[in-house]
Amino acid sequence: MAYIFIGIVVFVVCFSIFKAIKKRRLPSNNYTPFDDIERGKADKD
Repeated sequence: MAYIFIGIVVFVVCFSIFKAIKKRRLPSNNYTPFDDIERGKADKD
């Protein structure tokens, strides 16, 4: 059972990397929830 779980995790990671390389860009890592806190945004906005 552990091998199946590890296999699924490895597959998802490899698939995500493949899609990022195929699009030739990586997702932006500049956003954090702290940015919304600083700007005073609420979930309703």
